[in-house]
Amino acid sequence: MPAPASTSRSNAPAFLTDQGLRLLLFGGKGGVGKTSLAAACALYVAGERPDAKVLIVSTDPAHSLSDSFAQPIGDRVTPIEGSPNLWGWELDAQRIYRDFMDQYRGVLTNIVDRGTYFDKEDVAEFLALALPGQDEMMALRALAKTVRSNEYTLIVVDTAPTGHTLRLLSLPQTLAKWLHVLQLMHQKHRYIVSRLAGRYRKGEVDAFLEEMRGDLKAIASILTDRKATKFVPVCIPEAMSIEETQRLLEGLSAFRVPVKTIVINRVATNDGCPFCQARTQGQKESLEEIQEKLCSYKALLSPAAVGVSPQNVPHHLVADVSLDLVRVPLLAEEVRGASSLKAFGRALLGERLPSPLFSRSGRNGHSGNGRSAALPERELLLFGGKGGVGKTTMATAVALHAATSNPTRKLLLFSIDPAHSISDSLGIPIGDKVTAVPGIEGLFALEMDALRLLEEFKEKYIKELDAVWDAFFRSSGARIVFDREITEELIEATPPGVDELMALMKIMDFISEGRFDRYILDMAPTGHALRFLETPDLIRDWFQVFFKVLLKHRPMMGRKLDHVAELLVGKSKQLRLAKGLLTDARRCQFVPVAIPEAMSVQETRRLVQRLEGLSIESRPLIVNMVVPPIDCGFCGTKRYEQQQYIEELAALHLGCITVPLLPDQVVGREGLLDVGRAIFADGHETTSEESGDQAVLETTRR
Repeated sequence: MPAPASTSRSNAPAFLTDQGLRLLLFGGKGGVGKTSLAAACALYVAGERPDAKVLIVSTDPAHSLSDSFAQPIGDRVTPIEGSPNLWGWELDAQRIYRDFMDQYRGVLTNIVDRGTYFDKEDVAEFLALALPGQDEMMALRALAKTVRSNEYTLIVVDTAPTGHTLRLLSLPQTLAKWLHVLQLMHQKHRYIVSRLAGRYRKGEVDAFLEEMRGDLKAIASILTDRKATKFVPVCIPEAMSIEETQRLLEGLSAFRVPVKTIVINRVATNDGCPFCQARTQGQKESLEEIQEKLCSYKALLSPAAVGVSPQNVPHHLVADVSLDLVRVPLLAEEVRGASSLKAFGRALLGERLPSPLFSRSGRNGHSGNGRSAALPERELLLFGGKGGVGKTTMATAVALHAATSNPTRKLLLFSIDPAHSISDSLGIPIGDKVTAVPGIEGLFALEMDALRLLEEFKEKYIKELDAVWDAFFRSSGARIVFDREITEELIEATPPGVDELMALMKIMDFISEGRFDRYILDMAPTGHALRFLETPDLIRDWFQVFFKVLLKHRPMMGRKLDHVAELLVGKSKQLRLAKGLLTDARRCQFVPVAIPEAMSVQETRRLVQRLEGLSIESRPLIVNMVVPPIDCGFCGTKRYEQQQYIEELAALHLGCITVPLLPDQVVGREGLLDVGRAIFADGHETTSEESGDQAVLETTRR
């Protein structure tokens, strides 16, 4: 469908013109352009409505707003240069959690001290620790408070990639569980005071719990308000993005978050050369699939169905919702800085932007040399980087290449990203069971269901603690209903983030059992990957404090407590072994994956610095999606722009392997083997550029 020649407000998507909106969220698979779209839309609304105050917020731990606007933003609300009514905020969840604890530590200490057998020393040690996920709960609370303050007319949110965005939306349920535990503890205190004094007077604890209940109600109300809130899924015309967008829509429906529009980004429209033609042709099937799969979805209508799949609720509580599709063309130049963000906004409105004129030969400039680095053979390889740089493709291609090169060794390719993509990449169903990859001797794959592992772990703990309480009741004749319920509810309220720890422990089980010779891990995007790598230290600290408290109260609880202590000691030992593996460069290597764009370069720099701080070896660097040397204005512009970023990545001195951009999406065995040959140069004395050029030509012919 031809785009109009000029910008018109009548062409604007509804989420840009609806003046009743208070909260506008953008989400989707990593690398589909969420940040650029969120930034462009915030700029557009601020420009069209000079009387409005617009705030753009990033909830992704690996923030990109500063890179997108080409100005520092950070964890304080910061004016966006050149736009007097637009502000930015890269929300620091850990800082918000620390501030919350500083403000309420005394109240929380009183609740736990009065409501459990723990003394103030025990409580202080627990409150000094932070489980993964607690910071995100407080960050969501802070965002909701900002919406409720009415200080801003519109808040635009650039969310984390799909899996962790859905986890963020589940946090109100987790917060409700934590609040229930605190209420149980306080209820015990109120009961005792009422029995001894005959009456109970409300105090600061009651005020705190009331405030938290109000915050929780406000979060749920804001996220599900169909007039004030819209979530805009962003996808690109590729199979992996389509599958993930479908899962995102299912999750949004389960949490009753309203959706009306999907943005299809990076739609190829240029037929300037055979490569561009092949790319445009290759997207046609995906665009038809989007029309078929994503134009409507089933939305839950009942508040009682929050967090429940539409398939599990009565038919009359589910409605079919038709969605608008907005196409945004693939641009030759990177979207960064106010002027290009405004141009991107015009493209979103349907304006046809001028095609680039480029007279330089596509072969000018440095392109890197794949023979300057080689992938090491290690027991564990971790692939990570910014969302959308091709981590899954690189990990899967390396796994296929390694397995076909040495079929006598057993290799496990696995994913811990909540939004798994290995099945999509291989083109076969994998799931939560170790699965032999058909036709590849010795290769197995696993998309780990970390939440299920966590539920199994919690269930085991609850059974053990039930035995402890039963023994205590029999020996003392007591019936301490509050304490038993509090303990069980506390375990049930484990925040999201600890589930990934269970995945790490499962892999350590595999390694200790010697089930596989090598392991290749497809990690979550940068921010959550780093949190995963930091988790062993955080949880070991928590286990040690918990173990210390159990020993302290062992005389009262009896020998049955020994079984719980054994569980903790076993898990603590696993964490120590995991930490040792991750920091042993002879056994483990982190392979950063990047693309030659400014935001990827900046995030890769930060990633490498953090890995150094964690003592995790990171090399070599895979530079993916390098435009091949083709005499085409569109391709030449893109390739010329990429050269400076390739040089910046080479300056990290990790050793670079360059992998070419292919005209077709890489899905299935043959395409992955092509990528594997490009990565390893297939043992021939050729540069990866030459090997990649050949792969491009062969793929274009096909």
